[in-house]
Amino acid sequence: MQVSLNWLNEFVDLSNVEASQIAHELTMSGLEVESVEDVKPSFTNIKTVKIEKIDAHPNSDRLHLVTVNTGSGLKTVVCGAQNIQEGQVVPYASVGSQVLDRKTGEMFTLTPAVIRGVESQGMLCSADELGVSERNYQEEDGILVLNRIFPDVELGKDVKDVLGFEKDTVIDVAPTANRGDQMSVIGVARELSSLFNTPLKFNPVECTKDLTTDKFKVEIKDKDVCKYYSIALLKNIKIKSSPDWMQKRLIASGVRAINNVVDITNYVMLEYGCPLHAFDADKLDGYLCVRRAEEGEKLVTLDEVERTLTTDSVLIATKDKGVCLGGVFGGANSEIDDNTTSLALEAAYFTPATNRKSARSAGYRSEASARFERGIDIEAVKPALMRAMQLLVEYADAEVVGVVEDGENKLEPLEITLRYPQIKRILGCEIASDRCDNILENLGFKKLGGNAAAAKFLVPSFRAYDVTREIDLIEEIARINGYDKISPTLPAKAQTPTITLEEKVIKRIHELLLSAGLNEIQTSSLIGKPMLDKFKIGYDDENAVKVLNAASEDYSMLRQTLSASVLNCMKYNFDNGQKNFWAYEIGKTYIKTSPADEKNTGVKETRVLEGVLTGEVQNSKWQIKTSTDFYAVKGIMENIFNDLEVSRRIKLAPLEETELAKDNNILHPYRTAVVMLLGKKPQPIGYFGQVHPTLIDKLKLNQDAFLFNLNLTELISAVKETVPRFKHLPQFPEVRRDIAFIINDDVTFEDIQKVIKSSVKQNIFKGSEIFDVYQGEHVEDGFKSVAFRIKMQDENATLTDEIIEQQMTSVREKLQKTYAQISFRE
Repeated sequence: MQVSLNWLNEFVDLSNVEASQIAHELTMSGLEVESVEDVKPSFTNIKTVKIEKIDAHPNSDRLHLVTVNTGSGLKTVVCGAQNIQEGQVVPYASVGSQVLDRKTGEMFTLTPAVIRGVESQGMLCSADELGVSERNYQEEDGILVLNRIFPDVELGKDVKDVLGFEKDTVIDVAPTANRGDQMSVIGVARELSSLFNTPLKFNPVECTKDLTTDKFKVEIKDKDVCKYYSIALLKNIKIKSSPDWMQKRLIASGVRAINNVVDITNYVMLEYGCPLHAFDADKLDGYLCVRRAEEGEKLVTLDEVERTLTTDSVLIATKDKGVCLGGVFGGANSEIDDNTTSLALEAAYFTPATNRKSARSAGYRSEASARFERGIDIEAVKPALMRAMQLLVEYADAEVVGVVEDGENKLEPLEITLRYPQIKRILGCEIASDRCDNILENLGFKKLGGNAAAAKFLVPSFRAYDVTREIDLIEEIARINGYDKISPTLPAKAQTPTITLEEKVIKRIHELLLSAGLNEIQTSSLIGKPMLDKFKIGYDDENAVKVLNAASEDYSMLRQTLSASVLNCMKYNFDNGQKNFWAYEIGKTYIKTSPADEKNTGVKETRVLEGVLTGEVQNSKWQIKTSTDFYAVKGIMENIFNDLEVSRRIKLAPLEETELAKDNNILHPYRTAVVMLLGKKPQPIGYFGQVHPTLIDKLKLNQDAFLFNLNLTELISAVKETVPRFKHLPQFPEVRRDIAFIINDDVTFEDIQKVIKSSVKQNIFKGSEIFDVYQGEHVEDGFKSVAFRIKMQDENATLTDEIIEQQMTSVREKLQKTYAQISFRE
C-alpha cells in the first residue's frame, strides 16, 4: 500500500523527520516498508502543450509532424508515437530540457535535432521519459496524455506542478494479514504517532442530526456474511473531475483518478480504511438486500465480465437482480455514468472469512476485498460514510436525502488488565509504567484506571481482532518501544522446557504400545466416502468438514473416525503378505459443530487413539505361537489404564448395553467392550473388541482381527498429574494363592474381582488376576470354569499359614454367598 508523506503529515506532524527514519521505525515496529520513493522527478523544463495539428512526415511513413500550442506560440515536433491525437494535452520538452534516456536510465539534455531532413523543435514525452511510468502511469502506451488524467489541465504549466510531485515522498508499506487497521492513512499515522510520541490529529466526521429516510430500504438477510449495511442517498449529483489536490493524492497512492464520485469513494477508503461503493440510485428501485448468491447465479461486473457465482458469493441485490459482489466488485447494471444524478452510497461491514471466500469464488481480488478480508473497523464504517457525504456535498454539489441502515455497528467493549511486573518478566527489560501507558494511549487504547502494579485498558474497535489478551498489550509495548532496545541476556539458570500433561500422557501411551509389540502408523487426515463404504463405517454428512475442489472423491473430507484408516492399512499389509499386523495411530478427528466466524473455525478437533491387532501375538515366546484374541487387546487397554492410574474411573460395559450398538457395523456385537468414564454421568470414551465376522469375510481375511479406540481428549481429563513418592521395597514375602470354580457364564470378571477384593483384609490385599477360563467338556452349558490368582502381603510381618487360610476361606464364603450356583474345584 502506497502512502503519501504529505497526506500523513495532515494527521501527525513529521515535517522534521527524514523519510528514511520513518521507514526504519515502521519496519522495526513490524510494518514492513518495501520502498521509499521521492516523487519529485529529475526532469526539468517540461511544459504542457496542446496538439493542434498532425501532418505526415515527408520522408517517413512512421513519423509525424506535430504542431503544438505552448500557450505562447506554436512549435513543430517530429514524433513517432501512435497514440497521439489532435486536441490532446501532452508533456513537451524544448531544447535544453532534461529527460530520461530509456535505454541507459540516465538523464540527458535535449539538443537541436534534424530527423529525416526535418528540424524538430523539441520532443513530446512519454511517461517513461519523465521517469514516472513505473509508479502510476503504466497504462499509458506512448505519449503521456495529461488531459485524460487531469481534464482541466492548462497550457504552459510545468508538468511537475501538474503531476503534483513537487514536495512529496511515497512510502510503500506491506501490512500483515492480522493488521487491517494499517490498511489506511490514518492507521499508519496512528503507528507513527506512537513511534515518534507525537499527537494524532484526527477527529472522525460525525453527524449531529437524524438523517433517517423512508425513501429507500436495506435488509441483511444473512448476518453471518454482513454485520452492518448502510446506504446514503444523495441527489442532484454533478459528475465532473475531482479537485487537483485529491487527484494528486490518489495518484501518489497508486490509484487512477476517474471522476469526482469514484475518486471520493477511493479517497475515503484510503483515508479511513473502509471501502465504499457508489450505485446509481435510479437503477435500484428503492431497495437493496445482502444475501448469499444462488449456485450458478450470474453477475456482469464493472469490467464487463460475466461471473458465475456460488453460495460462497456475497451478493448485493434488488428484489429481482444482483447488482454488486459485496465487498469485492460492483455490477455493470448499477454503475454510475455521466448521466447519473442520484447516488446510493454503500458503507458496510462484510465479515473477513466470507469476504475472502466470496472474492476467491469470483476469481477477483480488489482493494476493497483486501481490506475486508483483514477485518475493517466496524465502528469506523459510519464515520467513513459521513466523510464521503461531506466531500460529495462539497465537490459534487450533492444534496443529502438521508441514510438507511440495517445491523449493528458497535462491538462489545473489551477490557484487558496489564500487570507492569509482567512486562519485565516477558521482555527481560525494564520499561517505565508511564512509558507503557503513553505507548498504548497513542495507539488508541484507553486507560480506565489502575495503580503502580497494574492498569486496565479498553481495546479500541480497530484492534478488536488481534488484541485480546495481556500478552498482546505487552507485544504492542515491545514493538513500539523497540525490539532493538531489548538487551540480549543469558537466562539466570538453566530451564527445562515445560511439558504439558497431554504431552506426557501421549508420550507414555506411545511407550506402552510400542513395548507391547505394536507399530505406530500415520495415515492421512483426508478420507472419502468410498473408503467409509468399504468398511461399512457411517459418518455424519451434514457436519462433515468437506474439502473444496478435492483432488478426488477418496480425499473429499476430514475424517470423523480413524477406524477406516487403520483397517485399510491392515488390509493393505495383509494383501501384501504381512499376516501379523499389530499397529496403532494417534491422530485427530474433525466434526463441524457451529458456523465459522472471524475467530472460530466451528470445527471440533478430538485427539483419538485407534489400533488394530491381527495374526500372532507379537511379544509371545519364540517357542510358542499364540493367535491374537480378545484378551490380548483387553490386556493392552488395561495396561494403559493402570499405568495412567485411571482404572478406578473406568468401567467396561457390553456393547449391546450402550448407544454405540445402534450404529455398529464393524464390531462383533457380543465380543466388544465399551470403555465408560465414570463421573456424574458415565460416558463412553472408547471401545475394544473383535472385528465383525461379516466384515472379515468381505475383506477376504482368513483370520480374526481386533480393534481398539480411545478418546484421548476425554481420557486425559481424568488423569491427575502426581509427584512420584518413594516407597521402601517390601521386606516380607508376597503370598499367592489360586482359587478355581465353575460359575454362570454371564458373571463378569470385574464382578468376581470386586467380591474377592472385598473379602480380603485391605492392608494385605495386593490384587487378583484371572489366569484361566474354560468352557467345554465336563462343564455344563451356560457355565464356565475360571481360575484366579490372589496376591497378599503384609508390609510389617510375614503372613502365617493360619492368616492366609482365613483370608481364602473368607473369599470362598463370600463367593458362595454372592453366587448361589458356584462350585469350587480342587
